[in-house]
This record gives sequence, structure tokens and C-alpha cells, in this order.
Amino acid sequence: MSKKVAPIELVQQDFKNLKSTVRLLTTPKIEDLILMQSIEGRAHNGAGSFKKRFYVNTTIDDVVRALGRNPKVVKNKRQELIDEIADFVDDALADNPRDRLVTKSGRPLLGIPLFKSRQVDYDDILKGLYMGGLRDAPEIRKKAQELFGINIGYGKCYPVSTKVMEDLSLDGEILAHQSHEARIDYYKENGLILDEEERARHDSKNVKYMYIRYKVGPGESDDAAIVASGLVYNVDVALGVFLADAIDTLEKYSTLYRDQDQELARHIEADYAFLGLKEKDVCELAYLSAIPENKLDEIPDSSLRYLLTLDPETGQSTIETHLNFVEGKPFPPIAISHKRIFVGVLYDLVKEKLSSINKELAFKVPEAFFEKLDESVVQVIDRSFVTVTPQTSLKSALKKAQATKSDSIVVRDEEGNVIGLVNPKDFLVFLKGS
Repeated sequence: MSKKVAPIELVQQDFKNLKSTVRLLTTPKIEDLILMQSIEGRAHNGAGSFKKRFYVNTTIDDVVRALGRNPKVVKNKRQELIDEIADFVDDALADNPRDRLVTKSGRPLLGIPLFKSRQVDYDDILKGLYMGGLRDAPEIRKKAQELFGINIGYGKCYPVSTKVMEDLSLDGEILAHQSHEARIDYYKENGLILDEEERARHDSKNVKYMYIRYKVGPGESDDAAIVASGLVYNVDVALGVFLADAIDTLEKYSTLYRDQDQELARHIEADYAFLGLKEKDVCELAYLSAIPENKLDEIPDSSLRYLLTLDPETGQSTIETHLNFVEGKPFPPIAISHKRIFVGVLYDLVKEKLSSINKELAFKVPEAFFEKLDESVVQVIDRSFVTVTPQTSLKSALKKAQATKSDSIVVRDEEGNVIGLVNPKDFLVFLKGS
């Protein structure tokens, strides 16, 4: 095995550790499929069990094999999740739409429980899938740079011959982090990048689906794209953007080596007469989600895993927090993404971006929310929480908060939705009086 591919025992140890500490807003089986992919990035970055040893050629396929799983089975399961989203779109285009994000049999898409009860407008879901599916496309990012005078990095995933990669003295780190736009044709001519026919002739173990960067520059925040689309349009458009991001993640290891989120977006564009959006709208979303060059380490960009990770203190996921913010509902001040950045920092950036292009909001976020964003990050992020149900008595909740020295009481309903926050300090006088 190449020294740039993580050893089997380290992959197994890291996966075991991750499974024991992380819970996602989905079913255990789908959680498994998502966490496998996280190991790839952790191996690249030397995180967790890899202890600052960087295995830059590690792919999801290496992880799947190291865990003793069948690559074909895992790819099929991930492809099924994509196909279920595409099937939702096809039914909508065939004038047989669903009013919830569920499969034909009624299972929630991506196994996310809130999708089963939450009503949606399919028209807005399609709009979000269209914009979310195209905003990462190189041609869209190029146009966004020109329109808004910013710098954005971009690239694409390709089936890559690992043998040719080594012959050309390349590795995953070089391909992903240096500019290769001028060499793409050269890579195709020399067999590094494979087309469908060439890929079929290669041993699957020697073909990896890898990201090749065209241009170096700041990326985009998936969190910002979800929040901005929700504020400019509505929460269902934000959900569509989220689903497109999920496809973009899942397609990295599936049965098809293609940009399935972009293909679905173009399918919607071609076949949905009431879309009412153009590429300039997608460019605008690309701008709103672009991370400024002077804030590279300050803005969260959550992967699908982090969007679905349940915060241990509040029990709420990042995607739920974003949806609550967009809808003007209470949300806990949690730290998100692998950078552990307070959500208010993200919401403040989106507000600044919207103001910079004089964009009116479809939904007016209560000013009190934005006033909170002016507080010191430390003031907010150091708070602790307790979580209770609506049936919990105030007295019991206050005693629980007092015992744990918590600054907030988060009230969640049976489906896990946050329905309110209580400040214990406002009521402790009654507890003392009793």
C-alpha cells in the first residue's frame, strides 16, 4: 500500500471513535454511509486517530475496503439516496408532486425525521435544487467573479487513474490544492482523467473519483448558501439547496461518476416551465455563499456530516438551527462545522452580503436576532444548555439548569424541533421563593 494511503488499522480505529462520539439527524444506516466519507477528509488532514500524519491519497473507496465493506453495496446504497431525491423531482415535473420530502413509500429523504411531518411547496424545492446544483459549477463561479468582483476557487471531480497519477508524480494533495485548469486536456490525453469507456477497462481498485482544482481561491460556505437562499426566497428553497449539497456529497462515492447535482439542476431548468430563475440568480447565490479572502478561517462551511450532527448540549442539528433562523424561530447559539464557529458569525456575514447588493429579504428576521449577533462571541459561545420537553414543569427545568449551571433552557417538542428558549435568571427568584 502507498505510504500516502491511510493504514487499515488507523481507518478502523478512527471510524470506531467517530461512531462512538457523533450522532446525526438520520437513521443509523445512513449515518454509517455518511461517516465513512468523513474518514477520508480526516486522513487527508491528519485528524483524529491519524494524529497529524497526512495520508493525502486516501479515498472513500480505501476507507470502505479497510472497514471490510463491499464497495459495490455501499455505492448502491448511496446512489439510492440520490435517486430518491431525483425521483421526487421527476414526480413533481410529471404533475404528481409530494407535499413532503419523502419517497413514494413515505420514508423521509436522507432518513431525516423532520421531513416526514414538514409540509413543503415542491415549486420552491425545485428552485433550491436548481440553484444549489449549479452554484459550484466552474462556469457559474467564473461568472460570479466577474459580476461581483470577487475571487473564488473552483474545480471538478474526475475518475482518475492512480497509476498514471503516480507516473506523473502527482498525488491527491497536489490535484486538490494547486491550479490545473490549463492542464486538463493534457491530463485527459495522457490517461490521468478517464472517460466512461476508459474507466470500464480499468481495474476499479486503480480508479479513484478525485477532485482536481482548476483555480486556487477561497471556497463557498454551504451554510451560507442555505441561509441566504432561505432569507432571499423562503425556507423551502433553502431545503432544496440543502438537498443539492447532499447529492454533491453522496455522488463522490456512488455508481455514477458524474456531477449528478448539476445534471438534476439542468433537468429542472429544461423541463420545468415555472422555474422563474436564470443563471444570474445562481451567480448571486454563489456570491452570497462565497467566503471572503480576509475571513477564510472565520466562516463555517459545514459538510453534510456537520449539517446533520446533533449538538450534544441542545440536541439540535446545524440544519435545524439554520431553518429556525430563516423562519424567525428561536435557535440555540451553537458552534458549527469542523471549525466550531458560532452560528451568529455566519448569520452576520450573510446579512452583510445581502446589504452589499441591496437585496430585500422575503422573510423579515426579527431585529432582536441581529442584535444578538453584536454580542461578543465568547459571551455567547461559552454558554451551556439543558434540554427539556414542553411537558416539563418550570420548577423542574429551573432545578435542572441550576444543578448544571446552565445559562439557557432549550425546549424541544416530540419531533426534536426547538420551540423556545428560557433564561433561567428570569425565573430563579420564584424557585428561591418556593
